[in-house]
Amino acid sequence: MKDLILKTGTYVELVTNKNTQSKAVPGASLEKFVVTLLKNPTCCAKFVSLTKGVVTGIAAGGSTTLQAPAGDLTIASQTIGAGSSISFTLNNSFIKADSVILATVNDTTGTGVLFCMVDNIVAGSCTITIYALTANTGVVTVGFAIF
Repeated sequence: MKDLILKTGTYVELVTNKNTQSKAVPGASLEKFVVTLLKNPTCCAKFVSLTKGVVTGIAAGGSTTLQAPAGDLTIASQTIGAGSSISFTLNNSFIKADSVILATVNDTTGTGVLFCMVDNIVAGSCTITIYALTANTGVVTVGFAIF
């Protein structure tokens, strides 16, 4: 059995195979501890609400600025060939060097199969790349959130 690390608030306890065999687990039992943690999570966000901004008409290969922790970025209509990609830079003061940025293709006026990736994350900016699995011609909207 692999080691488990259980965390609640600032309390962390390591439970190893040796501990479970001797029944030395947090609280009265591991089951009770886990059930309590799941009912009252103190280490995880239950709901996150972020202020959202919008930018439209972004050119592929260009850059845009949006000062919000989340938003929709609409790339001007263009063709992305199957197996090809387009990129643009997002400038945003909410982005820190260690930020986690989630991005997804929210919509397209075309019929292609698209996905996106975020990289080159530095303080104040990142690069968003949209990949086409199948050819797409049209407007693409990418949604993002910075954590």
